Amino acid sequence: MTVLVTGGAGFLGRELVRRLVAAGERVVSFDRITTGAGVPEVRGDITDRALLERVLREHAVSEVVHGAAIVGVTASVAGLADAVRVNIDGSVALFEAVLAVGGVRRLVDLSSEETYGHFTADPITEDDPARPISPYGITKYAVERLGEYYAGLPYVAARLCWVYGPGFPRRRLPHPWLEDAADGRPSILGQGGDQRIDFTYVDDVVDGVLLLLHADDLAHRAYNLATGEATGLRELAAEITKLCPDWHVDLGGGPLEMAPGVTAARKGALDITRARALGYAPRVSLADGLARTLAALETAGSTP
Repeated sequence: MTVLVTGGAGFLGRELVRRLVAAGERVVSFDRITTGAGVPEVRGDITDRALLERVLREHAVSEVVHGAAIVGVTASVAGLADAVRVNIDGSVALFEAVLAVGGVRRLVDLSSEETYGHFTADPITEDDPARPISPYGITKYAVERLGEYYAGLPYVAARLCWVYGPGFPRRRLPHPWLEDAADGRPSILGQGGDQRIDFTYVDDVVDGVLLLLHADDLAHRAYNLATGEATGLRELAAEITKLCPDWHVDLGGGPLEMAPGVTAARKGALDITRARALGYAPRVSLADGLARTLAALETAGSTP
């Protein structure tokens, strides 16, 4: 019995691999790069169905966590064709490989709150309307619908929201502010003070994904994995100031811009009732998660 993690060299993929190995699972990582994770690592393109079939057969894969993707709104806007190819075509290649080989009891797809677009409720439930507005959200929603389309595919979507923690590779809040605080410089954000986000620490997301992966039965095809609480960006700034009293941010109001000319969807909290029924219980508060992430940045900065 083996778990295949696509995108296993990514931020979330690496932590999933580590936790699965710590739990005694056999794991295979599939990604464009290798990391020396101490497990079999297959370098390849997620759109390569033949390679995926070979990996599934050779390693007798029984569960899959699908995290390979062009991630984030900004990246999808900058490279729409790549986002469609990797996120949609790659998922189809994986789905068809799983069905062709057989033997996989569960496929957990790492989806996104971007599938909802502008939140129509707060907290938002999995049954609320999905009206994605960004290329990233559109590709993720398309993958979810395709996952439901394939008869016999053991598919479930884990809808995540702004996962953060040590080692996060992109300049998305809270990381730019924490990096500034660790380096002793102020931050500037021209607009975004009215945005609210369900920031979720990486350990809690991994807990939820593992619950979905190993549950005997799942009553639904999609589960929100977040904290169930939204934090405004002014509140986020206040929490960071508690950790670094000398840091401050010049923060404008209004909606958040993900990149010049790219406005973020209006968000809020994600309802996690479904996940709680499986035993999901977020353990890391925002204050604790920020402190852990800041400590890691400060340690990295002090390394000769």
